[in-house]
Amino acid sequence: MKQSKQSEKEESTFLSLCSPQDYDLLTETAMMKLQDFERITYLTMALDFIEYTIVLYERYMDFTTKLSEKLDRENEILKEYPTYYIDEHAEEKCQQWIDDFCNHIPANKQKYYRKKLELNTKCNY
Repeated sequence: MKQSKQSEKEESTFLSLCSPQDYDLLTETAMMKLQDFERITYLTMALDFIEYTIVLYERYMDFTTKLSEKLDRENEILKEYPTYYIDEHAEEKCQQWIDDFCNHIPANKQKYYRKKLELNTKCNY
């Protein structure tokens, strides 16, 4: 699969910002789990790295399928249980992902990326 210039740029940027553990996951020197995939793609989408996120979805199709099924189940749950995300502390989990990510960014870039992430992740829960 040939990546576009844009996805290569986004990947390079993300890999330069992420933690050493995420770097190892994304360069396949460590084994990725579904929870890692969900967190990483949440962050790439929140950073507007759409092209790179698509590459990740294609690269990890099994996780993409499982995550899609999970989201479908959650949407069904929400029909009967509108406070599901609140009760499951989804917003806190997402905020923790953002905080952990930003803690690994060089200090001179933290403010920019934290603002970008927080603007793009205003939860609707």
